[in-house]
Amino acid sequence: MDPAPASVAVDPLRPRRIWYVVAALIAAGGVLTAAALLFLIPLEGDLGQFGGDLGQRVTPGQPLTVHMPETGKMVWVKGEQSLPACQYSEADTQKLEESVLVSMLADDLTLEVDGERWRGLQMMRVKPVGTYTLTCTVSDEHATSSFSIGDPPRFHDPRSKALAAPVAEALASLCVLVGAVLTVVIAVRRHRHGKRLAERHPTIG
Repeated sequence: MDPAPASVAVDPLRPRRIWYVVAALIAAGGVLTAAALLFLIPLEGDLGQFGGDLGQRVTPGQPLTVHMPETGKMVWVKGEQSLPACQYSEADTQKLEESVLVSMLADDLTLEVDGERWRGLQMMRVKPVGTYTLTCTVSDEHATSSFSIGDPPRFHDPRSKALAAPVAEALASLCVLVGAVLTVVIAVRRHRHGKRLAERHPTIG
């Protein structure tokens, strides 16, 4: 005996349409996360929880022992933006192979410590990594700047910035692909389920 029309009407197509929304959210979430990776993590202005560390204060002309990691060190400045000139003394048995300075002024990175605002001046990187003795001087005898050599903000070192674009692109592409595949699978399964319902209940439609 054929089921009553009322019972047929309540038999929904599977999977439900809500899965289209899930697929769209996956694709949109990947794109938004990728955008955040590119534009929000390398923060400008007040660094908040992503901020680096002031590290060791620099007294012009006095040697300072600093461990230089692969990510490098940030030179923070308070006051006028006088550029310090730093000379490296090689570590015990290490020979300095490369020294790189990268200006960070265009990034407008600031850090507030004990009510004082510091600005990221430049990144210092050396090869090989290790402990070095730095002697920094400023050309202007009347400069009022205070300097510190500390850690760069998280996700703002050159290596992280170089990886951000390909990682963001891969993440966005993967999420869009997953969303598209899920949409196709849902559409195919709903179509097949609809055909089965129509075969069992020819009066449907």
